[in-house]
Amino acid sequence: MVDSTPGDRNSASTWTGERPPPPPVVLRALRYLLGPHRAQYLNLVAMLVRRELKVKYRGSLLGYLWSMLNPLFFMIVITVVFSHMIKGVPNYNLYVLSGILMWNAISSSLSLGSGSIVANAGLLRKMRLPVWIFPMVAVSSSLTNFALALVPYMLFFLFEVRSLPNQVYLLPIVLSLFFLFLLGGALLLASLNVFFRDVSHVLDPILMIFFYATPVIYDRRLLGIPENIGRVLDLNPFTHFADAFRATLSVHGYIGWEQLLVLSGLAMASVLLGTVVYKKSVDKMIFSL
Repeated sequence: MVDSTPGDRNSASTWTGERPPPPPVVLRALRYLLGPHRAQYLNLVAMLVRRELKVKYRGSLLGYLWSMLNPLFFMIVITVVFSHMIKGVPNYNLYVLSGILMWNAISSSLSLGSGSIVANAGLLRKMRLPVWIFPMVAVSSSLTNFALALVPYMLFFLFEVRSLPNQVYLLPIVLSLFFLFLLGGALLLASLNVFFRDVSHVLDPILMIFFYATPVIYDRRLLGIPENIGRVLDLNPFTHFADAFRATLSVHGYIGWEQLLVLSGLAMASVLLGTVVYKKSVDKMIFSL
């Protein structure tokens, strides 16, 4: 007998034997990466992230506070140097600090992620582990530092502005898309770096170029940038995340549904590209490590 679920009092729907529609492509990509034992592997990722943080701050007197103090010192230097040159940006110190926190997460995720598979080559030879774990650990530990730094940042913000950021309620959504975007990029770079070790060396100057092409320490709307150059800068994916974090972490800017759709598209494209390259190269990696 076939079970039926009543749709209303006069009709009933029965199972037709057809397969349910496939999940979205990003979910399928993530399911491929995580595999059937994803709960165990995610627990392993959490354990490795905790180990990374303990090793990073071992023997330090201030410990996790350095995750905020370093960008704070950088903010002070940038504010002193550029505050007289860049006029018209209210709370310029908070503007700079929010950008620096975001950029540190980008730089750390991609730099550590690109070399994460090669750095753990010895462990991969000894144990049977999914290779994607190591780029995910690099991104997760970097964003954990980012989240830790947000705590004193928000206290500093409340002390100076006396109110919450404009769209702080969208911060979890932006952070989730940011994580997926960085995860795809780290997975792509780490996979390529196994076969082309120059990737990790070329990455630093490329990130430096993107740093100055991204509105981290300046507001491009106040610099009088020509429209054609502005369109080129819009091709920089980091610019869109910078604008989103400014809207959710400060009083600058506004993020609407159109911007959220752009961020979602960037995150999906990054995850798909990283997964495709990883899937095509993972079986050959062990021979190049």
